[in-house]
Amino acid sequence: MDDDTIEYYFDNIESFYAELDDVLNRPYTTEEDAKRVTTQYIRFLVRYQQEFLKTSVEFAQVAYKLIDSKLCLDFSTVVLAHILNHHALVSQDKAELLVSYSLLLYAGKDEPRWMDFILLESIHKKSNRLFCKIMTEVRLGFYNCFKILSASFALCFEMCKLAKLEHADLVLLDTSTVNHFLDLVEETRGDADESFNYDVIRLILVLNEQYMMSGMSENLVLDVLSQRFGTSDTFSANLMFMLNRSNDTCVQMLILKLLYGIFTRPSLYEYFYTNDLYVLVDITLRELCDLGDTKESQTLRDAYLRVLEPLLENTQLRSRPYKKQETYKTLQSLLNPGMQRKVNSTTKRLVKRIIENWWEKLCGLQVEFCHDNGSSPNLSHTSTLSSCSSGPTTPADDLGVDEISAVMTRKEVNKKIQQDTNNPNIVVV
Repeated sequence: MDDDTIEYYFDNIESFYAELDDVLNRPYTTEEDAKRVTTQYIRFLVRYQQEFLKTSVEFAQVAYKLIDSKLCLDFSTVVLAHILNHHALVSQDKAELLVSYSLLLYAGKDEPRWMDFILLESIHKKSNRLFCKIMTEVRLGFYNCFKILSASFALCFEMCKLAKLEHADLVLLDTSTVNHFLDLVEETRGDADESFNYDVIRLILVLNEQYMMSGMSENLVLDVLSQRFGTSDTFSANLMFMLNRSNDTCVQMLILKLLYGIFTRPSLYEYFYTNDLYVLVDITLRELCDLGDTKESQTLRDAYLRVLEPLLENTQLRSRPYKKQETYKTLQSLLNPGMQRKVNSTTKRLVKRIIENWWEKLCGLQVEFCHDNGSSPNLSHTSTLSSCSSGPTTPADDLGVDEISAVMTRKEVNKKIQQDTNNPNIVVV
């Protein structure tokens, strides 16, 4: 059956979804049949993309239809490998690439083992073919709309946070490419839809991580930032915004690693405005108090401590300290948490180093050892910063920045649909 020769007329989106179900329910028995139906599904989506795939919710809907289909249940790896090898990696049609990238992205987000499979399938002779194709197309200016850029950047982010890139993959990037990414952040700062802005920032963050792991002498992210004082204000401000609101530990860690790189490179000591540094101190004090006792929380707390030392010693805060007494009291509380709770050895070492190098040597103040007399701040995850200080100027928001993303989970899709009273015909997945 050749769908391209058939004229379809849809009264509403429900009839379009019904036709999608018919495509997915076409008979199949072999792997070749599964590949054929998958291609028919993709072509159908491409054909009616302009009419029915205008938002991230609609892309999520059609992706989850494929993911939940019996076809995908029976031939999941065949379907994913076919989308990757016969569409995403070979097509030069932008509409088809947008559909292919989106299907891979939502499949990987919905089931982590599928993203692992997509990554492994993409790697050939140690090179990540999909990452290389996307970066090459970006450098050539092939993508001319934010939708396909957003999908491709999000897909690269998901792959890069799972595995180390080879040197041959990283050399595809140059200063012009990184500058282009930062320019995109600045150009979209006023957009009503903030998702693309944050997708670009996430990509920059994970590329910094890749340079850190590569062992290469250069880190193009830091190198380019060193040349962009005053021209990447949106990027620096949104880093603080994301750190303050993100509930994703991975994103938080990536931000902290970039901040550590910035605060330990002399040419970037004063990259941030002083007010941004004040915000970072507020966030750090809050998180040091609020993070719990899980292994993940302890790792995150130690990362904050690693950033805090160069933040206090190398930036403008060296001469213009902010919340100095509260910072010291918070550090002391980590050594004396009360409730007979044990202090992680790494945390203790990091705190003592900050107190010695910052409080004693830089500030020239004496250490006043605190003892557990019941007055130490409560460091459980339910505590608030007010128990450690007068309180932050940047309180955590109930809405995580992770919700400001082009990639929507099923829960987020359903929430969006329920809120959209103007579109009651969309079927909840």
